Amino acid sequence: MIALRVSFFDVAVPVLLISITLLVLVIIFRKLRARWAIGHPDSEKYAVLYSFEKQPISGEIEIFYETEHAKEIEIWLLDENMNDKLKIDSRMAKVGGNKINFDSKSVANGRHFYELRSDNQKTSKAIFIEN
Repeated sequence: MIALRVSFFDVAVPVLLISITLLVLVIIFRKLRARWAIGHPDSEKYAVLYSFEKQPISGEIEIFYETEHAKEIEIWLLDENMNDKLKIDSRMAKVGGNKINFDSKSVANGRHFYELRSDNQKTSKAIFIEN
């Protein structure tokens, strides 16, 4: 039987160098991906629909969204199965933040969705109504 004598440093140093090299390559890849926005949509083309901080909601509420370009926006209320239930608002949205008032008392209690629609997007958020 042949016994090989390998010191700890003969094994640990190459493993450590390979690990550090891989870590540096992953960091560089992530920085380049973020810089070139690979896999991310151009945020200037889309509106951002915000969720409600407090759930369940009741009574008069404000639906808030932001857009970087003026565009035609529709806000819809959907039922639990994501079927259209009520068109809340339709307007030409101004640049920046926009608020739409909605009276939840006109809708039955339960889980619903509200959806922002434009020519190039649909964004939905869950809402729990309890009047």
